[in-house]
Amino acid sequence: MSLSNEAIANGKELAEQNTSLKNGACLLGWQLRSPCGESTLPNAKIELDGQKVSSNQIKGSKLQWFPRSKLKLTTKYNNRLTRTFNSYGVKYGDFTVVPTTRLDELKSELDEIKRDWQDEVSVLIAEYDKSVNQHMAENSDIAALIHKYALSQVEFQSKFKLTFTKPLAMKALFDDDEDDIKNDVAETLWQEIAKEASSVYKTNWFKDKTPVNRVSQKVRSPFRRMMNKLIDLSFVDSGIENVVSTIQEVLNNLPSSGYIEGHSFSELTNWLLVMSNEDTLRLHAEGKPQYSATPEPEVITHEDTDEANNFVSGESSVSASESSIIVETADQENSFEFDLAPTEETDFSEPVERNNSLGDFGFNW
Repeated sequence: MSLSNEAIANGKELAEQNTSLKNGACLLGWQLRSPCGESTLPNAKIELDGQKVSSNQIKGSKLQWFPRSKLKLTTKYNNRLTRTFNSYGVKYGDFTVVPTTRLDELKSELDEIKRDWQDEVSVLIAEYDKSVNQHMAENSDIAALIHKYALSQVEFQSKFKLTFTKPLAMKALFDDDEDDIKNDVAETLWQEIAKEASSVYKTNWFKDKTPVNRVSQKVRSPFRRMMNKLIDLSFVDSGIENVVSTIQEVLNNLPSSGYIEGHSFSELTNWLLVMSNEDTLRLHAEGKPQYSATPEPEVITHEDTDEANNFVSGESSVSASESSIIVETADQENSFEFDLAPTEETDFSEPVERNNSLGDFGFNW
């Protein structure tokens, strides 16, 4: 059994064992805080059209006393945490619904993220005084204000915080609400899958805003990621199995190496467009197929066409007196031989009507 098929089988088993959210999932959250490096000047006056304006309705001006460029780690880790939680679960309010079977794996990743965060913060704190002095030198006209409103190193350090909530059981206060919560989680899941599929399409199917006609094998990764997420949360919607099976079918039909192009690229594109639209994705999950694989058209070569024309006109390259077709059945003793040699009654001067004689050659008349 392949790893993908094994994952699908495990997902089915998980769905059967965990029929409710309280058994199959938990709530997990995180909080990231850091200083903005700016202060509000309380008595600042605004100059408008050459006149200084003072009003209770006008708030004080902002002073950037610490270089904003050195605080980009906040956005960096916010994005990293968002991607990590999204890959494991589904948003539910300010929390994320995470399958209990993947808690240990998620915790390992979060521990690594927190270590990296602490290392970068430590470097920032160690160079704090140097950064502030350099900022004052580059902005000498407001150096006095920077010195006055800048936080101390200890205060600055205390503003950095990254914490994770303890896993919380998903249990509705009222039993009647459990199905509604489950439906809410499923709805969010379909929204997130459609959004991710749309992102895959925009990122890989266009280059410099121009459509491409092939993609590399790397495109398999986001499909596997979406499939694994669906498998892990398969207990929230029975229709997930339909989508997972189709993803597996499409991936199995792709070439195992080289670029994905031609008929394979068209098939992959068709399925990705189904996934990218929340409505068609839901319909497919509900058992109303929005995609079905089509066989690759048979390639007709020039030689095949010439041979077909010769056969129709009675000018086969093989001597007519020697030509024959043997049709073998499953029982080799009951085979039939058809003599193709022209008889005296055969008149090839008249054009032959094209019916199904070229069906075996891939033509559709």
